[in-house]
Amino acid sequence: MSKQNKFKKNNKLKLGVRRRLSLYYVRFILIVKVLLTLIIVIFLFTNFFQVQKQKIFNIFLDITSDAGFVLERVIIEGQKNVTENDIIMSIGLDRGVPIYSLNIDDIRKRIEENPWVKIALIERRLPNTLHVAIMEKTAIAIWQFQQKIYIIDEEGNRITSKDIEKFADLIHVVGQDANVYARGLIEDLDRHPSLSKKVISAVRYGHRRWDLNLEQKINIKMPDKGFSEAYDYLYALDKKGRLFNQNYKVINLKDPSKYYIEKYDDKI
Repeated sequence: MSKQNKFKKNNKLKLGVRRRLSLYYVRFILIVKVLLTLIIVIFLFTNFFQVQKQKIFNIFLDITSDAGFVLERVIIEGQKNVTENDIIMSIGLDRGVPIYSLNIDDIRKRIEENPWVKIALIERRLPNTLHVAIMEKTAIAIWQFQQKIYIIDEEGNRITSKDIEKFADLIHVVGQDANVYARGLIEDLDRHPSLSKKVISAVRYGHRRWDLNLEQKINIKMPDKGFSEAYDYLYALDKKGRLFNQNYKVINLKDPSKYYIEKYDDKI
């Protein structure tokens, strides 16, 4: 065998070894990456290494606390019927605790347990402030059912049975499911705001209809269907000055083809 052929053969052998070594290296690096990824996932998203994680976290809290990252202020915005003290009690934290130790999700859940709170947004404002933004439920009516009285929101949910007198300007709805239909009723009444202000209460009869109680103790029996037309008729009477101060006791509009009016001293 010539020297040239031997040289070529040796080169081929060297190239083959290098390729195998390179392939082994790539496989080795891939295995290392997979193992590191697996360890990181286990460390972050499982309870393995829990003791080690807690030690690392405690060291982090000590370092940040020494740097001034501790709770000193709570800023609360958006509350109207919820008191600041209610929110502080829900947070349940003392000044000086490490701000990174606060569990934001738990704080939000505790605040949203208050029946007035619709949504609570919580955020840390470094280095030492917790910001709480409150969106409260909107009280639309007072609901009376089975001798109990509640403030209800737009969806008909009960908010509270306390401090009812603070909401005396809201319409009073009475009866089973009156809370469910209250929002629709209010929207219908608001078509004529001047007349709506004179509706003191409304009684719901099943899934069918309302009785409206107006100022001057006037009872209006509204129809099963055609509420808007009957309400327009009442508005027309009021606009012409023929609804109030007429000694009316009952105006029966249940039958769209004929209306009945009863006065306190006679019947028509």
